[in-house]
Amino acid sequence: AAKLVQMGRNRKSDSKSARSEEPGDKEPEPYQPTGNFQTDFAELCKEAEICRPPAVVLRAKRPTSPDKIEHAQVPAGKKGKEDKKAAQQQQQMVEPEEESPEEKAVMELLGFKPKTFSVKSHLELMKPCIQVEMDHPDRQDSVTEVFIKDWKLQAPMLLTLGRCFEKLQKLHSINLWRVAADASIVDTLAKLLGRLPALRSLSLESNGPVADEEVYAELIRVESNLTKLRLRFNQLSDKAVSAMAIQLDGLRETPSKLVSLDLSSNCIGDAGVDSLVKSLRTNRTLLHLSLSNNRLTDRSAIALAQVCSRFFLTHEETVQRRRLMSVDFRSGTSPDRESRQSRPDSSHATPPPSRKGADRPGSVRSIDKDKDKKSAAAAAKTAGKGKKDEKAKPDDKAKGKAASKEDPKAKGKAAQASEKDAKAGAKSGKGRGARVKVSTPQPEPEQVEVHFDSEHPLLERADASYAPGHLLVPGNYALALLNLSRNHITDRGVDEWKTAIKYQAAYMAKQKVHGTGMLKLMLQGNPFSTETDNYKALEDALNARDPLRPGVADT
Repeated sequence: AAKLVQMGRNRKSDSKSARSEEPGDKEPEPYQPTGNFQTDFAELCKEAEICRPPAVVLRAKRPTSPDKIEHAQVPAGKKGKEDKKAAQQQQQMVEPEEESPEEKAVMELLGFKPKTFSVKSHLELMKPCIQVEMDHPDRQDSVTEVFIKDWKLQAPMLLTLGRCFEKLQKLHSINLWRVAADASIVDTLAKLLGRLPALRSLSLESNGPVADEEVYAELIRVESNLTKLRLRFNQLSDKAVSAMAIQLDGLRETPSKLVSLDLSSNCIGDAGVDSLVKSLRTNRTLLHLSLSNNRLTDRSAIALAQVCSRFFLTHEETVQRRRLMSVDFRSGTSPDRESRQSRPDSSHATPPPSRKGADRPGSVRSIDKDKDKKSAAAAAKTAGKGKKDEKAKPDDKAKGKAASKEDPKAKGKAAQASEKDAKAGAKSGKGRGARVKVSTPQPEPEQVEVHFDSEHPLLERADASYAPGHLLVPGNYALALLNLSRNHITDRGVDEWKTAIKYQAAYMAKQKVHGTGMLKLMLQGNPFSTETDNYKALEDALNARDPLRPGVADT
């Protein structure tokens, strides 16, 4: 019996151990983010085995003065006194926080507790952390902005943050400062932008040099809703700017939605600006461009001034303009990308079907029916005359021969009359079903100013009389703010910009354009005198158009 009991005990213990081992063998399910940023980040860091993850803290703001707080806490109305008493009781119930040793030392020196600033140890300030701003501090799912500064951002951490960001519906801004991101991190960040539909602003600053600078163009190429991009202090060269300029071209199938681009404090020269100028010829979405503190000379200033006033179309742009105009004339509507992509090639296109179908308007169909009835009646009359002519007498036949001799003159007069009627019908718009060949040569599209309702930059009103064989079109009037301060621009560039601003004002006074024109141009810190007549005239012209100056917005 003792052996049986022992065996039974062993079996029970074995069954318990087996049961305890069963759940341990199963792999834990991956954590699914819920939208609570602080909790999601902690759990995902454990899952990714990230040691000592940075803390998530609320970004410090400048505290308001005590006077403003007291005035803001005073309620209005009949229940003002009761609400004030309740607020005082609630403040008395809250236990005061314990002061840190640093705060106690400052209080001993000042003799009072500071209310407009806080005191922390320098070691706490050096610890890596993720600062966030929220619409509601009590709700972790209301994060709107994220700030990461002064610590290296690696791939596992960025992937973890990306999973958290995907659940934040109100996140519209990400700010990265000195995170030592390499090319792979920038590429991963670009792929993350496509999964964040609410994100509008990205700041990647003071990052340092990157081996493959063209990877920065991926931040613009990805189909996202990003409208503001800041890439300051990244030591970008002309190679990186040229790659980004390709993505800013307005003739791409999926044009960029970028509205503001900040490339200040980099290593950009005239070659990089030439690429940007080429994209600005067709880009009508970029409103703000900053190129301050770079290596730009008068060559860049002149090129930017010309693209903002007027310029000649290149051969490729002229061919594209003709194609768009032909599409517009044939379709009768403004050309769009979908109609141009869906239109088949003219060499393989089938002939158009007959226009006598039911798809024509009712008025045209009634005209066709009347024409058919008249033609049938005329055919019946001619058939009857033919039968009578067979039974006619010889004298009648002789008369017919004599009349036939006079037919050529009559036919010539009738032909001239019919040709005149055809030309008159073509001018009045009648006789749509008939095709009339007019011998007069038609003028080329370049010699005739045609105004289109389309906002396509290549379909602007062109002027061919300025230079024979070339088309002069208005420039980019959508760019409203340009920062060229702290470069190497002299009086020559200032003179070119003065001419460009005056031309913009004169053209906008006569013609309607898509844009506001240049409203703010910053040229401070360049090697030219601000006392020259050119700079004063340029400053007066810009001040008259600046909407932030008092009195300008009212006019």
